[in-house]
Amino acid sequence: MNDVDEEADEATDPARLVERQPTGDDAVDTVLDELDAVADEPLDSQIQAGEQVHRVLQGRLADLGKE
Repeated sequence: MNDVDEEADEATDPARLVERQPTGDDAVDTVLDELDAVADEPLDSQIQAGEQVHRVLQGRLADLGKE
């Protein structure tokens, strides 16, 4: 694959075409930003960030029942 092919792939990657809107929850937005930041990193980094997002989202959902 050459540079032109890679640029074409990046330009048509749906994840790169959609700009994520803020959720209004600072903790959720922070971990989603961290997940975005590791998109081009090794899989281990992506998994760690994804697990952190999962923990934060679970915590936020658990908090909903306490209000």
